[in-house]
Amino acid sequence: MCVLRIFSDTDSFKSFALGTKLEVVSVHDKDEIRKIGKKIPMPQYQISLAVSDRDWDDFPSQVKDAIVFLSENFDELAKMQRNHKVDDAYLDFPIESRLDGDIVNQNDHLPRQLIALAGKLNFGIEISIYG
Repeated sequence: MCVLRIFSDTDSFKSFALGTKLEVVSVHDKDEIRKIGKKIPMPQYQISLAVSDRDWDDFPSQVKDAIVFLSENFDELAKMQRNHKVDDAYLDFPIESRLDGDIVNQNDHLPRQLIALAGKLNFGIEISIYG
């Protein structure tokens, strides 16, 4: 499942989460105590939006979904950034490692169209590889 993670040091995303048609995975305010994992305060305001529900072993489809997501929601994402001070934002693609005794190199391609759309919105791209 590809997720768009957006962070701010100063601005809450809770009002945006209530008014958006985008699927909100999670929204947290700074200093809010995490409910999952380590029980420590959130260091920043954060919202995570669903981009793709494809499985971790289907990276090409996650990428296609991300291109559609950014294209169809470009204006809303740009408006959100105009109304919130965004300190960091990135698409997070979780994928399964294909490395084993027979495969020693894993390459996953990001097409120009995705990079261009993400760049226009000032979003980074992260690939989280799980064993």
